[in-house]
Parts: sequence; structure tokens; C-alpha cells
Amino acid sequence: MAVLIFAIGFAVGLAGDATHVAAGVTRYEWDGVPELWRSAIWFPFLVGGAVLAAAWLAERSPLPPHRVRGRADAAVGAAVVLALYALTAVIHEQPPTVSVVLTGAIALAVWAWWDPSPRALAVAAGAAVAGPLAEILIVEAGAASYAPDADGLLGVAEWLPCLYFAAGAVASGLWAAFASGGPATPPSRG
Repeated sequence: MAVLIFAIGFAVGLAGDATHVAAGVTRYEWDGVPELWRSAIWFPFLVGGAVLAAAWLAERSPLPPHRVRGRADAAVGAAVVLALYALTAVIHEQPPTVSVVLTGAIALAVWAWWDPSPRALAVAAGAAVAGPLAEILIVEAGAASYAPDADGLLGVAEWLPCLYFAAGAVASGLWAAFASGGPATPPSRG
């Protein structure tokens, strides 16, 4: 189960990052670092590990989920996060007001659809802070940079917390989704 969750994070991080590199949003700066698709080789491993950590921590949270998702839902959740990732590559030249409002609204919709619980909210909010902070440190270390039209948040894109929020919301239920093995549990009423 842990390998599968890591693989989802790895794949979404790799494909999503490829959209950012192709669109010129992200550029890797260190010479001699091997690449995988368009990413520095370390990046998808970092994302896969972060998704696994978020799923593991959520599963051990004392806060209960509102919805338990199944494997098919996990695939859809990963696809929605990947679509949001690609959307940020497309809108990176838009003014921050436009890009943040759009990605923020989608991120909140992802949370509300996936699991509108305090547990998923806590994981999503934690990811919205930790993810951009990690990328800020990566930029500060000189390993990567963001395009000048997408670096207004301490060197990273202003919409980055929204992307991490959506990813964190979905990650919060991946452990249970793969543990259940079956279809989604209907939403609880109340």
C-alpha cells in the first residue's frame, strides 16, 4: 500500500512538473543532475515521499474522515490534482489575482468533493504551508527557479499553496482508499 501511494505521488509530481518545465514555469539550475522526463531526478522522489507522509499522517490522525474513498476515487483524485498542476502551467502568465482565485476555488472544490472533514482540511492546510516552504528552500538553494511572472511568493508562484492544498486534501484519504480496496463509501449525511 505504501509503495502504491508513493507511486501515485511520484507519477503526479513527475507529470505535473513536466508541464511546468515545458511551459517555462520551472527551471532546474544545477548542472550535472540527472533528469527524469523533464524533472531533476530528485523532484518526483520528493513529491512521492511527501504524498506518502501526508497519507500516513492523516491515517494516524485522531480526527475522523467524513468520507472514505475507494481505489477508483484515488485514481480520479490523482487525475484532478494532475489537471490542476497542468492548469497552473497554462495560467502562470496571468495576474496573481486571476491565478490564485481560480486555483484556490478549484482547490477548495477538491477538498469539498474528496472529504470535507477537519482531518482532510488539516492535512490540506499543512501541505499548503509545507509544500511552498520546501520549494522556497529549493529556490534559495539555487536548485531551481520559477519564471519571473510566477515567482511573487518568496521566489515561487503565488498559486503554489492552492496546488498543494488540493494535493494534501486528496493525500489525506489515500491510505484508507487503498486499505478499503473497494468502491467509495457513500457520503455521510449530517
